[in-house]
Amino acid sequence: MRLYLIRHAHAGARLPGGRDRYRPLSPDGRQRASDLVELFAGIEIDRLLSSPATRCLQTLESLAHDRGMTIDEEPTLGEGADTRRTLADLASFEPDRAVVACSHGDVIPAVLEQLGRAGVPLAGRGCELGSVWIVQRRGGAWTEARYVNPRATGL
Repeated sequence: MRLYLIRHAHAGARLPGGRDRYRPLSPDGRQRASDLVELFAGIEIDRLLSSPATRCLQTLESLAHDRGMTIDEEPTLGEGADTRRTLADLASFEPDRAVVACSHGDVIPAVLEQLGRAGVPLAGRGCELGSVWIVQRRGGAWTEARYVNPRATGL
């Protein structure tokens, strides 16, 4: 399995009063989301997953539209998620699949920390808005993870 773990694109300031889940992408964030179409050009994708947050769903919309795919909401990708469960859910997908999953700045580093503690080599550092981690799973085990910054032009 190849997992492309994307941190949502720029969405501006947090919304007060528990409404942050509905915060949309900023104009810069929309551009980055649109750029994902080119970034993933020529790469097979079997499934699109997203946190239920609007900014995550919007980050994947252009890619979904370009590929004629739907985005499945996955609560274990949401802010504050139990990342042990997140990682277990992601590990349950078929081994020969390519999954793109959009999540948050608290979930992604926690998932990577778990992978690192389990001995998975992590190449690179970061979790910038619009960035991608490419995580490989072979033979039932996570085997490597590589960081791609948001200014990259290819994967």
